[in-house]
Amino acid sequence: MFSHQVRQPACRHPQLLILLALLVLTFWGASVRAQQQPTADWWSAIRRDDVSAVQSMLLRGVDPTAFNRLGNPALTQAARDQSWRVFDVLRIAPGVQIDEPNAHDETALMYLCIQGQTERAATLIQAGAQVNRLGWTPLHYAASKGQVETASALIEWGAIVNAPGPDGTTPLMMAALSGKEPMVRLLLSQGADATMFNAAHETAADWARKRNNTALAAQLDALAAKVARARSNPAQHPGASAGQGAVPVPVTPSGMAPPAAPAAPGGQATSTAGTAAQGSPQEDQSSFSRYFDLGRFDEPSGH
Repeated sequence: MFSHQVRQPACRHPQLLILLALLVLTFWGASVRAQQQPTADWWSAIRRDDVSAVQSMLLRGVDPTAFNRLGNPALTQAARDQSWRVFDVLRIAPGVQIDEPNAHDETALMYLCIQGQTERAATLIQAGAQVNRLGWTPLHYAASKGQVETASALIEWGAIVNAPGPDGTTPLMMAALSGKEPMVRLLLSQGADATMFNAAHETAADWARKRNNTALAAQLDALAAKVARARSNPAQHPGASAGQGAVPVPVTPSGMAPPAAPAAPGGQATSTAGTAAQGSPQEDQSSFSRYFDLGRFDEPSGH
């Protein structure tokens, strides 16, 4: 009687054991599938903005955090390819790391900013993407292509206007290189410092000259000299020692020649590079080798 009572539960619920086994196999299978590396079809679907194919592969367990041969995770590659439907799906896919840097230490947010995708940038920031980071920042990227709306939003979200890049290059220098005066004016209005030097002892005016933006360079030289004078005599310019403050940005009316760049006191605000190397290919090659490669955003991408 006793032995019969002991054996009875095992015989009464065989379905429970089967269900438990199936659950174990299901979770084990899901874990295995989550580790599946994407194939060429995955990257091709991203490039084509084929959202159905991407969703199907995600359901089959393709790892959305894997890098392609260019060193980009899927979310960054989707932004690189401007595959916005796929980007929007990947952004909310389980396991995706929205701030994962690629092989160039760039994040998806930085790619959005260089392309002026302000609303998508806002969504990533709200999900935890970093506005300020060591090295290049999203503001550098927005400034490099003159994305004024995006840059303005980044500043509202707390972007550091004078953030130094890996070699001290500031967003203002990148804006000057782009030659986009509205971008330069925005940064200056938000406290960008035209007197700052990078590690190569170059100012924003020097960066403007790299691409023959001579009128803009002259204005930046004039402003830097004015700020330097104000800082050397703070009694006559209250608040100037803390930054540009109320020092006005020089405005060159349309059709008028820009003012000549005055020599700065002690030679500290004038160009150390001079005008001898104004955007020559050789100079560009040597000077830009340490900077992010803007050309990658002007050419078709590959996988």
